[in-house]
Amino acid sequence: MALRPALAALMVLSAAGCGADAPEAPQVRAEPVALFPDDTGRRGVGALRYAGGLALASDSPLFGGWSAMEVSEDGTRLLAISDSAAWMTARLVYDEAGDLTGLADIVITPMLDTDGAPLSGERADAEGLAPLGGGRYAVSFERDHRIAVYEIGENWSQVETATPSSFPGLPGADRLRANAGAEALARLGDQLFAGIEDPIVDGQPNTLWRYDLSRLDTPPRSAAVTLTPGFGLTGLTADGEGGLLVVERFWARDVGNRIVLGRLSAEALSEPERILAPEPLAQLEPDMTVDNFEAVALAQINGDRRILILSDDNFNDAQRTLLLSFAWPD
Repeated sequence: MALRPALAALMVLSAAGCGADAPEAPQVRAEPVALFPDDTGRRGVGALRYAGGLALASDSPLFGGWSAMEVSEDGTRLLAISDSAAWMTARLVYDEAGDLTGLADIVITPMLDTDGAPLSGERADAEGLAPLGGGRYAVSFERDHRIAVYEIGENWSQVETATPSSFPGLPGADRLRANAGAEALARLGDQLFAGIEDPIVDGQPNTLWRYDLSRLDTPPRSAAVTLTPGFGLTGLTADGEGGLLVVERFWARDVGNRIVLGRLSAEALSEPERILAPEPLAQLEPDMTVDNFEAVALAQINGDRRILILSDDNFNDAQRTLLLSFAWPD
């Protein structure tokens, strides 16, 4: 993507003034990035078209590790969680063409436990996020494998005070690897899908648990998902057509990150005995602007479908927090 001089400059965006007891409103630096660093005018990738992206950085100790996000239907507001148990809310900024150009009104606050204290230690590894309606959100956790529900309000104004309520447990949680549990959550109608990052049994497909939100007293059903060999399941969101968007992630020291954005159609999900395989939409390779993408959301910008993805920098100076936007043509 060709960068206009005004956008190529490093931007520093901060939230409006807040009181002493308000959640943190940090300064976040947002630098526009091209999808192909060596060919900045190139935008097409698979079935998608690049629609702007940002490399984000902040000196706030709470900034980083973003593992899941939701975006308002009109694409103007972002809600994210980190694997160090923090919430972030922000306003997304676009240019006249609808390309993503910045973040504003950023607020970051710790995620609380049932006693109202910040989560810490093994219980703080938040990974998946999904709306349940009425301002209630399901959050999945690794290490201490579980799903909890937070009531943060439809405008997300209660993130600084919300405490968790319980949700039915993950089947076979004692068999999950510490850092490979319910990495991804998504809601479709009356179903909540929880995606397990790695196969529970080596060599077998990944597991996708389906909770019936209208009958939480019944155990969730499982579905098998075959991913690209060597990739893990890190993100899910509703695709707006009764299916799911899927983020698959690969990393190797001598290769770096590779990401596949795919889709499980409503038709495929309707066949409970079928072994599912996401249909690829696009693949991000090491020669592109890529990092450890775990979060995905869908929105409508100027009437066009947009897929947004956000990376987890693992609080590692060698990695970046990237927020990228892609147009998904009908």
